[in-house]
Amino acid sequence: MSDLGAYLAKFENMIDPVHYERIERAFRDLFAWRDVREAPFLWSTLPPVHDDDWPDPAYNDTVGDCEKMLLSQLRPCFFHYQAGDDHPLCIRANYGTVILPSIFGAEWQLTESSMPWAHHLPGRNAIRALIDRGIPDLREGLGAACFDTASYYREILAPYPKLARYCRIYHPDLQGPFDVAHLLWGPDIFLCLYDDPGLVHALLDLVTETYIVWLGAWCEQVAEDESWTAHWSFLMRGATMIRDDTPVMMNTAQYEEFVKPYDQRILDAFGGCIHYCGRADQFIASMAESRNLYGVNMSQPELNDMDLFWRSVQENGLVVLGMPEAHVPANVGAGVVTYRAFAG
Repeated sequence: MSDLGAYLAKFENMIDPVHYERIERAFRDLFAWRDVREAPFLWSTLPPVHDDDWPDPAYNDTVGDCEKMLLSQLRPCFFHYQAGDDHPLCIRANYGTVILPSIFGAEWQLTESSMPWAHHLPGRNAIRALIDRGIPDLREGLGAACFDTASYYREILAPYPKLARYCRIYHPDLQGPFDVAHLLWGPDIFLCLYDDPGLVHALLDLVTETYIVWLGAWCEQVAEDESWTAHWSFLMRGATMIRDDTPVMMNTAQYEEFVKPYDQRILDAFGGCIHYCGRADQFIASMAESRNLYGVNMSQPELNDMDLFWRSVQENGLVVLGMPEAHVPANVGAGVVTYRAFAG
Protein backbone atom coordinates (compact mmCIF):
# COMPACT_ATOMS: atom_id res chain seq x y z
CA MET A 1 0.00 0.00 0.00
CA SER A 2 1.24 3.47 -0.85
CA ASP A 3 2.22 5.79 1.95
CA LEU A 4 -0.92 6.89 3.80
CA GLY A 5 0.64 10.04 5.20
CA ALA A 6 1.61 11.31 1.75
CA TYR A 7 -1.97 11.03 0.51
CA LEU A 8 -3.45 12.62 3.62
CA ALA A 9 -0.97 15.48 3.37
CA LYS A 10 -1.84 15.99 -0.29
CA PHE A 11 -5.56 16.18 0.45
CA GLU A 12 -4.95 18.38 3.50
CA ASN A 13 -2.95 20.88 1.44
CA MET A 14 -5.60 20.93 -1.28
CA ILE A 15 -8.55 21.79 0.98
CA ASP A 16 -9.92 25.30 1.10
CA PRO A 17 -12.12 25.46 4.23
CA VAL A 18 -14.51 27.80 2.41
CA HIS A 19 -15.54 24.87 0.20
CA TYR A 20 -16.78 22.65 3.02
CA GLU A 21 -18.26 25.56 4.97
CA ARG A 22 -20.30 26.44 1.87
CA ILE A 23 -21.51 22.85 1.59
CA GLU A 24 -22.55 22.74 5.24
CA ARG A 25 -24.51 25.99 4.87
CA ALA A 26 -26.19 24.68 1.71
CA PHE A 27 -27.43 21.51 3.41
CA ARG A 28 -28.52 23.32 6.57
CA ASP A 29 -30.46 25.81 4.46
CA LEU A 30 -31.97 22.91 2.52
CA PHE A 31 -33.33 21.18 5.62
CA ALA A 32 -34.49 24.52 7.04
CA TRP A 33 -36.38 25.19 3.78
CA ARG A 34 -34.65 28.54 3.37
CA ASP A 35 -34.56 30.13 -0.05
CA VAL A 36 -31.32 29.21 -1.79
CA ARG A 37 -29.90 30.37 -5.09
CA GLU A 38 -28.99 26.80 -6.05
CA ALA A 39 -29.84 23.60 -4.19
CA PRO A 40 -26.98 21.19 -3.50
CA PHE A 41 -26.07 18.81 -6.31
CA LEU A 42 -23.75 15.85 -6.76
CA TRP A 43 -22.03 14.61 -9.87
CA SER A 44 -23.32 11.12 -10.69
CA THR A 45 -20.57 10.84 -13.29
CA LEU A 46 -17.55 12.91 -12.45
CA PRO A 47 -15.90 15.39 -14.81
CA PRO A 48 -12.15 15.02 -15.31
CA VAL A 49 -10.06 16.19 -12.35
CA HIS A 50 -6.56 17.58 -12.19
CA ASP A 51 -5.17 14.96 -9.79
CA ASP A 52 -6.41 11.38 -10.10
CA ASP A 53 -3.63 9.81 -8.03
CA TRP A 54 -5.42 8.13 -5.14
CA PRO A 55 -5.34 4.42 -4.17
CA ASP A 56 -8.36 2.27 -4.96
CA PRO A 57 -7.99 -0.87 -2.80
CA ALA A 58 -10.33 -3.79 -3.44
CA TYR A 59 -13.10 -3.95 -0.85
CA ASN A 60 -12.02 -7.33 0.53
CA ASP A 61 -8.56 -5.88 1.17
CA THR A 62 -10.04 -3.12 3.34
CA VAL A 63 -11.73 -5.51 5.77
CA GLY A 64 -9.25 -6.00 8.57
CA ASP A 65 -6.98 -3.20 7.29
CA CYS A 66 -8.04 0.21 8.62
CA GLU A 67 -5.42 2.04 6.57
CA LYS A 68 -6.81 0.70 3.32
CA MET A 69 -10.36 1.30 4.49
CA LEU A 70 -9.55 4.93 5.27
CA LEU A 71 -7.98 5.46 1.87
CA SER A 72 -10.96 3.81 0.19
CA GLN A 73 -13.41 5.98 2.12
CA LEU A 74 -11.54 9.20 1.36
CA ARG A 75 -11.21 8.41 -2.35
CA PRO A 76 -14.63 9.75 -3.48
CA CYS A 77 -14.19 12.81 -1.26
CA PHE A 78 -10.85 13.55 -2.93
CA PHE A 79 -12.36 13.39 -6.42
CA HIS A 80 -15.61 15.20 -5.62
CA TYR A 81 -13.70 17.99 -3.91
CA GLN A 82 -11.83 18.66 -7.13
CA ALA A 83 -15.02 18.37 -9.18
CA GLY A 84 -16.58 21.16 -7.12
CA ASP A 85 -19.99 19.69 -6.28
CA ASP A 86 -21.63 19.50 -2.85
CA HIS A 87 -20.19 16.19 -1.67
CA PRO A 88 -19.29 16.52 2.02
CA LEU A 89 -16.08 15.20 3.51
CA CYS A 90 -17.35 12.09 5.27
CA ILE A 91 -16.29 8.51 5.91
CA ARG A 92 -17.59 5.44 7.73
CA ALA A 93 -16.53 2.10 9.14
CA ASN A 94 -17.48 0.23 6.00
CA TYR A 95 -18.46 -3.29 7.04
CA GLY A 96 -21.72 -3.53 5.13
CA THR A 97 -25.17 -4.80 6.01
CA VAL A 98 -23.96 -7.60 8.30
CA ILE A 99 -22.99 -5.45 11.29
CA LEU A 100 -26.10 -5.85 13.44
CA PRO A 101 -26.69 -9.47 12.35
CA SER A 102 -23.11 -10.27 13.39
CA ILE A 103 -23.65 -8.63 16.79
CA PHE A 104 -26.59 -11.01 17.26
CA GLY A 105 -24.33 -13.95 16.40
CA ALA A 106 -25.09 -14.53 12.73
CA GLU A 107 -22.22 -15.83 10.62
CA TRP A 108 -21.13 -13.79 7.61
CA GLN A 109 -18.72 -14.06 4.74
CA LEU A 110 -16.92 -11.95 2.20
CA THR A 111 -17.81 -12.47 -1.43
CA GLU A 112 -15.75 -11.98 -4.56
CA SER A 113 -17.69 -9.08 -6.03
CA SER A 114 -20.01 -7.52 -3.43
CA MET A 115 -20.23 -6.47 0.19
CA PRO A 116 -20.35 -9.10 2.98
CA TRP A 117 -23.23 -11.55 3.06
CA ALA A 118 -25.02 -12.72 6.22
CA HIS A 119 -26.01 -16.34 6.89
CA HIS A 120 -29.48 -16.81 8.37
CA LEU A 121 -29.96 -18.41 11.74
CA PRO A 122 -31.09 -22.06 11.55
CA GLY A 123 -34.83 -21.86 12.03
CA ARG A 124 -37.47 -20.52 14.40
CA ASN A 125 -36.04 -22.13 17.52
CA ALA A 126 -32.83 -20.20 16.95
CA ILE A 127 -34.86 -17.00 16.64
CA ARG A 128 -36.64 -17.79 19.91
CA ALA A 129 -33.33 -18.43 21.65
CA LEU A 130 -31.99 -15.13 20.30
CA ILE A 131 -34.99 -13.29 21.70
CA ASP A 132 -34.60 -15.00 25.07
CA ARG A 133 -30.98 -13.83 25.34
CA GLY A 134 -31.98 -10.16 24.98
CA ILE A 135 -29.79 -7.27 23.91
CA PRO A 136 -26.31 -8.60 23.07
CA ASP A 137 -22.90 -7.20 23.93
CA LEU A 138 -22.53 -4.20 21.60
CA ARG A 139 -18.94 -5.19 20.75
CA GLU A 140 -19.84 -8.69 19.62
CA GLY A 141 -19.42 -9.59 15.96
CA LEU A 142 -18.38 -6.54 13.97
CA GLY A 143 -19.51 -4.16 16.69
CA ALA A 144 -16.03 -3.71 18.10
CA ALA A 145 -14.53 -3.31 14.61
CA CYS A 146 -16.84 -0.36 13.94
CA PHE A 147 -15.93 1.45 17.15
CA ASP A 148 -12.22 0.66 16.78
CA THR A 149 -12.15 1.77 13.14
CA ALA A 150 -13.74 5.11 14.05
CA SER A 151 -11.12 5.58 16.79
CA TYR A 152 -8.38 4.79 14.27
CA TYR A 153 -9.78 7.37 11.83
CA ARG A 154 -9.79 10.02 14.53
CA GLU A 155 -6.24 9.22 15.61
CA ILE A 156 -4.79 9.17 12.09
CA LEU A 157 -6.55 12.34 10.93
CA ALA A 158 -5.69 14.33 14.07
CA PRO A 159 -2.34 15.70 12.73
CA TYR A 160 -4.15 17.11 9.67
CA PRO A 161 -6.21 20.05 10.98
CA LYS A 162 -8.48 20.56 7.98
CA LEU A 163 -9.20 16.87 7.48
CA ALA A 164 -9.82 16.46 11.19
CA ARG A 165 -12.07 19.53 11.30
CA TYR A 166 -14.25 18.84 8.27
CA CYS A 167 -14.28 15.04 8.02
CA ARG A 168 -17.41 13.54 9.56
CA ILE A 169 -17.38 9.89 10.64
CA TYR A 170 -20.94 8.80 10.08
CA HIS A 171 -22.71 5.77 11.45
CA PRO A 172 -22.08 2.35 9.87
CA ASP A 173 -24.72 0.46 7.92
CA LEU A 174 -27.21 -0.62 10.59
CA GLN A 175 -29.98 -1.26 8.03
CA GLY A 176 -33.52 -0.95 9.47
CA PRO A 177 -35.33 -3.17 11.97
CA PHE A 178 -37.15 -5.31 9.42
CA ASP A 179 -34.11 -5.53 7.14
CA VAL A 180 -32.03 -6.83 10.06
CA ALA A 181 -34.75 -9.28 11.09
CA HIS A 182 -34.87 -10.58 7.52
CA LEU A 183 -31.09 -10.99 7.43
CA LEU A 184 -31.19 -12.94 10.69
CA TRP A 185 -34.22 -15.08 9.86
CA GLY A 186 -34.27 -15.50 6.10
CA PRO A 187 -37.32 -15.88 3.86
CA ASP A 188 -39.27 -17.84 6.49
CA ILE A 189 -39.96 -14.50 8.19
CA PHE A 190 -42.54 -13.78 5.49
CA LEU A 191 -44.45 -16.97 6.31
CA CYS A 192 -44.35 -16.00 9.98
CA LEU A 193 -46.12 -12.74 9.21
CA TYR A 194 -49.16 -14.99 8.85
CA ASP A 195 -48.63 -18.02 11.10
CA ASP A 196 -46.65 -16.56 14.03
CA PRO A 197 -46.77 -12.74 13.93
CA GLY A 198 -46.06 -12.56 17.64
CA LEU A 199 -42.63 -14.07 17.11
CA VAL A 200 -41.90 -11.56 14.36
CA HIS A 201 -42.88 -8.70 16.64
CA ALA A 202 -40.71 -10.07 19.44
CA LEU A 203 -37.68 -10.18 17.15
CA LEU A 204 -38.40 -6.72 15.77
CA ASP A 205 -38.68 -5.37 19.31
CA LEU A 206 -35.27 -6.82 20.21
CA VAL A 207 -33.64 -5.57 17.01
CA THR A 208 -35.09 -2.10 17.47
CA GLU A 209 -33.95 -1.81 21.09
CA THR A 210 -30.47 -3.05 20.14
CA TYR A 211 -30.31 -0.59 17.24
CA ILE A 212 -31.21 2.28 19.60
CA VAL A 213 -28.70 1.25 22.26
CA TRP A 214 -25.93 0.66 19.70
CA LEU A 215 -26.49 3.93 17.86
CA GLY A 216 -26.67 5.77 21.17
CA ALA A 217 -23.26 4.37 22.10
CA TRP A 218 -21.97 5.33 18.65
CA CYS A 219 -23.21 8.90 18.97
CA GLU A 220 -21.66 9.17 22.42
CA GLN A 221 -18.25 8.00 21.17
CA VAL A 222 -18.13 9.44 17.66
CA ALA A 223 -20.74 12.04 16.80
CA GLU A 224 -20.36 15.67 17.78
CA ASP A 225 -24.04 16.52 17.38
CA GLU A 226 -26.86 13.97 17.26
CA SER A 227 -29.13 16.47 15.50
CA TRP A 228 -26.95 16.64 12.39
CA THR A 229 -24.82 14.07 10.60
CA ALA A 230 -23.59 12.88 7.21
CA HIS A 231 -24.49 9.83 5.22
CA TRP A 232 -23.13 8.63 1.89
CA SER A 233 -22.72 11.84 -0.12
CA PHE A 234 -25.13 13.98 1.90
CA LEU A 235 -25.31 16.04 5.05
CA MET A 236 -28.61 15.45 6.79
CA ARG A 237 -30.72 16.41 9.76
CA GLY A 238 -30.97 13.75 12.45
CA ALA A 239 -28.63 10.99 13.55
CA THR A 240 -29.75 7.98 11.52
CA MET A 241 -30.41 6.76 8.00
CA ILE A 242 -32.84 3.83 8.28
CA ARG A 243 -32.94 1.31 5.42
CA ASP A 244 -36.25 -0.13 4.31
CA ASP A 245 -35.14 -2.25 1.37
CA THR A 246 -36.85 -5.48 2.45
CA PRO A 247 -40.22 -3.81 3.16
CA VAL A 248 -40.69 -2.99 -0.53
CA MET A 249 -41.75 -6.65 -0.83
CA MET A 250 -44.59 -6.12 1.67
CA ASN A 251 -48.10 -4.76 1.27
CA THR A 252 -49.48 -1.65 2.95
CA ALA A 253 -51.02 -3.43 5.94
CA GLN A 254 -47.83 -5.38 6.60
CA TYR A 255 -45.77 -2.20 6.41
CA GLU A 256 -48.10 -0.49 8.88
CA GLU A 257 -47.90 -3.39 11.35
CA PHE A 258 -44.36 -4.74 11.05
CA VAL A 259 -42.22 -1.85 9.79
CA LYS A 260 -43.49 1.62 10.56
CA PRO A 261 -43.87 1.28 14.37
CA TYR A 262 -40.28 0.07 14.75
CA ASP A 263 -38.85 2.68 12.40
CA GLN A 264 -40.82 5.23 14.39
CA ARG A 265 -39.19 4.23 17.66
CA ILE A 266 -35.77 4.87 16.11
CA LEU A 267 -36.88 8.18 14.60
CA ASP A 268 -38.31 9.23 17.97
CA ALA A 269 -34.96 8.46 19.60
CA PHE A 270 -32.70 10.11 17.02
CA GLY A 271 -34.56 11.73 14.13
CA GLY A 272 -33.27 11.15 10.64
CA CYS A 273 -33.98 9.98 7.12
CA ILE A 274 -35.07 6.77 5.40
CA HIS A 275 -33.63 5.03 2.34
CA TYR A 276 -35.27 2.39 0.21
CA CYS A 277 -34.52 0.64 -3.07
CA GLY A 278 -37.26 -0.60 -5.34
CA ARG A 279 -40.97 0.22 -5.57
CA ALA A 280 -42.62 1.70 -2.48
CA ASP A 281 -45.91 3.04 -3.85
CA GLN A 282 -47.73 0.92 -1.26
CA PHE A 283 -46.25 2.75 1.72
CA ILE A 284 -44.60 6.03 0.69
CA ALA A 285 -47.63 8.12 1.72
CA SER A 286 -47.66 6.51 5.18
CA MET A 287 -43.88 6.62 5.58
CA ALA A 288 -43.83 10.33 4.73
CA GLU A 289 -46.11 11.04 7.70
CA SER A 290 -43.62 9.58 10.23
CA ARG A 291 -42.65 11.81 13.14
CA ASN A 292 -39.08 13.13 13.18
CA LEU A 293 -38.52 12.03 9.59
CA TYR A 294 -36.67 14.79 7.77
CA GLY A 295 -35.75 13.31 4.41
CA VAL A 296 -36.01 10.39 2.03
CA ASN A 297 -33.39 8.79 -0.18
CA MET A 298 -34.97 6.54 -2.81
CA SER A 299 -33.41 4.80 -5.75
CA GLN A 300 -34.97 3.50 -8.94
CA PRO A 301 -37.50 6.28 -9.54
CA GLU A 302 -38.41 4.55 -12.79
CA LEU A 303 -40.14 1.81 -10.74
CA ASN A 304 -42.24 4.21 -8.68
CA ASP A 305 -45.31 6.38 -9.12
CA MET A 306 -43.41 9.64 -9.03
CA ASP A 307 -46.50 11.83 -8.83
CA LEU A 308 -47.44 9.98 -5.64
CA PHE A 309 -43.86 10.23 -4.38
CA TRP A 310 -43.54 13.98 -4.92
CA ARG A 311 -46.97 14.64 -3.46
CA SER A 312 -46.14 12.59 -0.35
CA VAL A 313 -42.80 14.23 0.38
CA GLN A 314 -43.92 17.76 -0.37
CA GLU A 315 -47.07 17.56 1.75
CA ASN A 316 -44.93 16.47 4.70
CA GLY A 317 -42.00 18.85 4.19
CA LEU A 318 -39.41 16.15 3.51
CA VAL A 319 -36.10 16.74 1.79
CA VAL A 320 -35.32 14.40 -1.11
CA LEU A 321 -31.70 13.26 -0.93
CA GLY A 322 -30.28 12.27 -4.30
CA MET A 323 -32.63 12.38 -7.27
CA PRO A 324 -31.52 12.31 -10.92
CA GLU A 325 -32.33 15.66 -12.47
CA ALA A 326 -34.47 14.01 -15.14
CA HIS A 327 -36.90 12.85 -12.44
CA VAL A 328 -37.31 16.24 -10.73
CA PRO A 329 -40.44 18.06 -11.95
CA ALA A 330 -40.08 21.66 -13.09
CA ASN A 331 -42.39 22.87 -10.32
CA VAL A 332 -40.19 21.42 -7.55
CA GLY A 333 -38.00 24.34 -6.64
CA ALA A 334 -36.62 23.40 -3.24
CA GLY A 335 -35.96 20.52 -0.89
CA VAL A 336 -34.02 18.33 -3.35
CA VAL A 337 -30.41 17.25 -3.68
CA THR A 338 -30.01 16.31 -7.33
CA TYR A 339 -27.68 13.97 -9.16
CA ARG A 340 -26.14 15.54 -12.24
CA ALA A 341 -24.42 13.56 -14.99
CA PHE A 342 -21.33 15.12 -16.56
CA ALA A 343 -21.98 15.35 -20.28
CA GLY A 344 -18.37 15.78 -21.41
